[in-house]
Amino acid sequence: MKRKIALSIAGSDPCGGAGIQADLKTFNLLKVHGITAVTCITSQNTQHVKTIHKLPVELIENQIDVLYEDMQVNMVKTGMLYDEEIVKCVAKKMMQYNMKTVVDPVMIATSGDTLSQKNLVTALKTNLLPKAYLLIPNIQEACILTGKEIEQVDDVKKVCKELFEMGPQYVLIKGGHLNTKDAYDVLFDGKEISVFSLPRILDRQAHGSGCTLSALITGLLALGKEPVESVRTAKHILWNMIDEGYNIGKGADVLNHSPDIQMDVPLSFVDIKQFDTWFELKKAIHNLIALLPVELVPEVGINVGYALPHAKTLKDICAINGRIIKTKNKAVRCGCLEFGASKHVASVILTTMSFDQSMRSGMNLKYSSGILEGCRKTGLKIGSFNRKEESDTAFSSMKWGTNQVITKLGFVPDIIYDVGSVGKEPMVRILGKNPSDIVKKIEKIIGNT
Repeated sequence: MKRKIALSIAGSDPCGGAGIQADLKTFNLLKVHGITAVTCITSQNTQHVKTIHKLPVELIENQIDVLYEDMQVNMVKTGMLYDEEIVKCVAKKMMQYNMKTVVDPVMIATSGDTLSQKNLVTALKTNLLPKAYLLIPNIQEACILTGKEIEQVDDVKKVCKELFEMGPQYVLIKGGHLNTKDAYDVLFDGKEISVFSLPRILDRQAHGSGCTLSALITGLLALGKEPVESVRTAKHILWNMIDEGYNIGKGADVLNHSPDIQMDVPLSFVDIKQFDTWFELKKAIHNLIALLPVELVPEVGINVGYALPHAKTLKDICAINGRIIKTKNKAVRCGCLEFGASKHVASVILTTMSFDQSMRSGMNLKYSSGILEGCRKTGLKIGSFNRKEESDTAFSSMKWGTNQVITKLGFVPDIIYDVGSVGKEPMVRILGKNPSDIVKKIEKIIGNT
């Protein structure tokens, strides 16, 4: 299958967090072939921009021309254009090749250093914005382009409409710099306002997040996605990249563009409780995998679930749409976190909650006498059921077994186990108030096994 092609016309970031380097990594993540026309070479790191070397306009033109004479470009993104001369050059090429272009009006780096000349703003408004398919400024850039102040989401909506009057077909204002609990991005198509929000990830500077968001949207548009879908999907992918980010230097952290990270923030939530439930489970599973010996992973794998408050159905429980499995030397999560993804662990949790609403989390673990001894040494409360006693008419083995144990004990234990039967692997199940509670119990069990 022929790959779609996305062109980035932008500056070079030698530390790889932003600019064309980030764009190429982002396109690759989406399985879009990325190509570039470099406008400026910067000397920068995660702390500051030291120098900027503008490339000759003739060379920028030649880069674009040689690409278009050989390839069919599906989508174009502009980043750091630096000054009026480069803007006019790019605008001319946009007209010449009928480019469908996402314009990211880069003006200031994450470090606060300027990435543009004073004449850039007028040049953008005069030459580039009227030709743009989608304009994507951040809060600061939107204020500079319009001369308006933005303090709340309603201000963003008004400025979106004003920027739309400058010519682009769509305007998306990135809300990362807005002083709000959640990060809001606002899209205007000339008729309707769409607001996209996710809880802000604290203590992250996320060098290159603006470049990466616009590159994600560009890549998704190149794949044929509609603007609203592209923005929503890009925002959720970016959230994961920031959450899985890391430090490479002494300054701002960078995003994680690795295809190995779990891109599993659901594209929509009914309410914030769903997100909180998902996020607490995600953090706990990350900690769990770091400490879990492969010897404790059963043949069928491990699932971990966390229920919404007052959960009633399997769809109210977030779990792995897959399993935690064992490799040669470590446990690995295979699958995203989704509501309604589990049947077995979710059935255990729902039945437990029918006795105690505070016990909203559970997971399965490999059965062994050593594990049970570790549970006893830890002081965890234990119960068990015998699969051979299960009625043929029982709708769910997990519901039946859990109900049997709790009814017999008269309370909800920490551990419920069974020794299996024909075709059924023996299993230990751990119950807790939340995923962090489960992890703490696992730590204690491992320490006493």
